[in-house]
Amino acid sequence: MTKRQKPEPSEPDEVFSNELFSVARFGKNLVWESNLTKQSYEEYLKRCAEFYPETVSKIDRLVATIAEQVRRLPPETLLRIAWQKMVLRHTNVEAEAELTQDDAVSMRMIDYVQSIIASVKPLENPKTDVSEEDWNALRDNVKELFETLNINYQICRTAKAKSEDPDHDDDFEEFRFRAQFYWCNVRGNRYQAHQEAYLRDIFFPHSAEMVKLFGISSEEFIEELTKIWNALSYGYQQALEEMVTFHRDTMAAVEEKMETGSVDKGIALEELLNAVVEENGWEERGNKAFGQFLGSNLCNMQKTTALPKKLLDELSWGQGEDTDFFAEGEFKGWPLRIWPTFKRPFIQIAGQYYCFDLHSLFDNIYRIMQRIILRLDPTYAETWNKTQQELSEALPFKYLSVILPGATGCQSAYYKWFPKESNTRKDWCEVDGILIYDDYLFIIECRGGAFTYTSPATDFPAFVNSLKNLVLKPASQGKRFLDYLCSSEAVAIFDKNHKQIRKLRKSDFRHINICLVTLDSFTEMAAQVQHLHKIGVNAGPDPVWAISVDDLRVYADIFENPLHFLHYVQQRGEAFKSDIVQVDDELDHLGLYLEHNHYSTHAARIRGDSQARINFNGYRSNIDKFFLKRMRNPMCPCPLKQDSPPRFTEIVDWLASTNKARRSKLACYLLDLNGDIRNSLSAYIDEELKLQPTTRRPKPWSIHGGNTIGCTIFCYTDSYVPRNAEFALYHSKTVMILAEEPERLLIEISYSDNNALQGVEWTWLDSSSIPAAELALLKVGAETLRKKRLKSTKLTKRRK
Repeated sequence: MTKRQKPEPSEPDEVFSNELFSVARFGKNLVWESNLTKQSYEEYLKRCAEFYPETVSKIDRLVATIAEQVRRLPPETLLRIAWQKMVLRHTNVEAEAELTQDDAVSMRMIDYVQSIIASVKPLENPKTDVSEEDWNALRDNVKELFETLNINYQICRTAKAKSEDPDHDDDFEEFRFRAQFYWCNVRGNRYQAHQEAYLRDIFFPHSAEMVKLFGISSEEFIEELTKIWNALSYGYQQALEEMVTFHRDTMAAVEEKMETGSVDKGIALEELLNAVVEENGWEERGNKAFGQFLGSNLCNMQKTTALPKKLLDELSWGQGEDTDFFAEGEFKGWPLRIWPTFKRPFIQIAGQYYCFDLHSLFDNIYRIMQRIILRLDPTYAETWNKTQQELSEALPFKYLSVILPGATGCQSAYYKWFPKESNTRKDWCEVDGILIYDDYLFIIECRGGAFTYTSPATDFPAFVNSLKNLVLKPASQGKRFLDYLCSSEAVAIFDKNHKQIRKLRKSDFRHINICLVTLDSFTEMAAQVQHLHKIGVNAGPDPVWAISVDDLRVYADIFENPLHFLHYVQQRGEAFKSDIVQVDDELDHLGLYLEHNHYSTHAARIRGDSQARINFNGYRSNIDKFFLKRMRNPMCPCPLKQDSPPRFTEIVDWLASTNKARRSKLACYLLDLNGDIRNSLSAYIDEELKLQPTTRRPKPWSIHGGNTIGCTIFCYTDSYVPRNAEFALYHSKTVMILAEEPERLLIEISYSDNNALQGVEWTWLDSSSIPAAELALLKVGAETLRKKRLKSTKLTKRRK
């Protein structure tokens, strides 16, 4: 049997082409190629560069028009309508890939409009209501603003930069575009199902300071934030249900009253309804239902939470209070500046405090509270920073220990090595942590500092420097420890008192991973860490995995088998080496792995010999859908696994249940197999278990050729075919010699009489280690086996 990959589609499902580019769709993958010649490309750039001033002026006009529209409208009504429309648009959305441009605009009608309200003084006598005409005009302008900013402006700005500098760096320019696009459009740092765990992780250590400043403990603060999350996530649907119930109960009471004849003749229905509500004491119930469904009560922080006024004031902007967003200068009022909602997520209107946007709140709450607390109590800065560092080093181990139960290691290990490559004298150095699982070593470097608070449009060098701080520095520190590990057969590591903890041998590890973990989420950048060298953030040739604690929470919920996780890490490392795999989120890597296994190889096959760019779309959808279900039901089981038949799955699960050394190597070999071979292996086992009570002998099954080591598999049952390790070893070596293979794997799988898996044994065979005398005997056996197979083949042909 030969290991073969499934053939990739040779013809695209769809093709679109114009004078600028061609797009071919292969399933979820879009392959882009330019149709421009060098001359037409230069002419196109010239036209775009000339159009730049007009594009900037257009955006300025749109921003000014939007600001004037907003200041004329009642802010609470405007944001309530925006929130209700957004909720209705997103009701049936289960995955990010399902979002349309209009869905995105519905979100900007909340966060961008709220930023305008916080930055622009209202009219003294604004309108008392928002007409449909008012709404449509404002929405159309907001939509046009973001369309122009995301597409035309970026194209023209790039063309202008290239026209002014012929040596302009295209890679640097592309990264600038991506950073600005993410800044303006991407929201949601983590799944909603993880919000409470996130809050508990980061705020519990600061409880005493919270009580001191606001009279509220961390536990109480988290409870109140959870109320907001519940109100804005489920409140509208619950309010609708309560409205229906209230209407049903009210009408039933009216009918009963009319049937008993206790209704005055000529009474109006409205009076009758009011009388029924009053008689039953339903006034508060009715006001609450109407206020939540038709009003802004769900978003009103005084009605939804018990947050203290002092804290509400700190978290809220008044109308026109922010002076930065619309300050004179470049990008006045543009989404490329720091949005007021990034700094304070609530808005105060007529003495009431409102939260209309969950993302503005939960994406930024940690850094917002950090700035508030340290401004109110500067003496707490040292404690905050110390706690932050402790959290950043502890949380990766917390979640990796869930993913890899039984893993060993240590935090804050010390060793003597050259602090920098230029140093000639060794000194004490620190690695934030190491984690060992079987033959995998994770070198963990942590960063608790914030990813830049600076817009990539207003200060791109600061943006890049922030990436260097979060990626380059820890990557260099991880590489330094790897150099130390490789410097000797065995190296010692020490605790903070320089007392030796243990010794490590590089030869004990089949896979070594430098893992950079950040407290802040920056998955859009981390997912492209292998490409950051193009802008001067070079993490080196060794695979570096940059992730956030939020990503680890996801992996802890998805990977139920640690060996599957290790195999994913291995494939993630292969993607680091690929110039083709360029995705927008760390979880795109996971989605690609779940669907294509060797996804970097899959990407290379799709692109072939072209220089086309591939967009990998929709690979997070199943992950998004699972976490939506998990949000509604925390006990919802995880269905996210690669397709594998039960017999195959139980072998890998059994390996994970043991402490056998090098089990991950065997698991990764098996998980490398494609779906066809997994199914064939499972069918072989089922057939053997069915036949062995009659045949009373094992029939070996083999994998030959392909891109992997050959494998021979023996299946045993207790009473019918007991294990014969000596024969299995002899047969596998014979096959290896016959096939002229340098290596081969022998796997022996034992089952009980009722077909329950009892154990797996394996041996890695190396033809170069076979003694000469044994080799001679094996060659004789190989020749006998060759003749036997040849005879069998001839008999088979005759029967046909």
